Amino acid sequence: MIRNTYIACSTGLILAIAACSDTTGVNGITAADANQLAADLDATSTLGVLDVGLGPSFSVSVDGSGAAASVSAPTTFDNQFTVTRQCPKGGQAVIAGRLTGTGDRTTHTLSAETIATRTDSQCAFETKHGLLTISGNPNIVFDGKLNIVNGALSGLQTATHKGSFTWAREGGSGTCDVDLSSAYDPATHTATVTGKFCGIDVNVTRTR
Repeated sequence: MIRNTYIACSTGLILAIAACSDTTGVNGITAADANQLAADLDATSTLGVLDVGLGPSFSVSVDGSGAAASVSAPTTFDNQFTVTRQCPKGGQAVIAGRLTGTGDRTTHTLSAETIATRTDSQCAFETKHGLLTISGNPNIVFDGKLNIVNGALSGLQTATHKGSFTWAREGGSGTCDVDLSSAYDPATHTATVTGKFCGIDVNVTRTR
């Protein structure tokens, strides 16, 4: 996903709209828990262009409507990266992966794919039910595709999150499996998310 000048190996588009009711998932994880956890994971997952090795010559700007304002990129890129993020209440998350694609500065065209693995190690967040800590079981793999033509998002922008993590807080613990797919249609500003998150069935379509 792209957020302003960021390449985001983030859970934001998929997980932030995943849980839409008070359904209880696995081992006491509710939809409300899932939404908060999604936001917390998102905050520690977004990567900038320097993180993925593109350097300051690469930039993508996206305005509030989701259309790209400008693109400046090498003709081709194939970069591996590893980034460590400290979690708010202790522990860390390691995000490692590969960004590949092509870009044309003159025609404002960009095609890119990011495949990255997030592995948490006692990554702790404050929640309304107390401190919650997650660790990889073994990890969550993100695969996101981005396509920009003539300075605007073009066609379906797709992403998947698959894997698992363990969680623990006072009074409970468990394992969450993640298997989610999303698509964003810039023509209609519609995002669709399907799959499962922590035992919660997800089938959501929203227009932004």
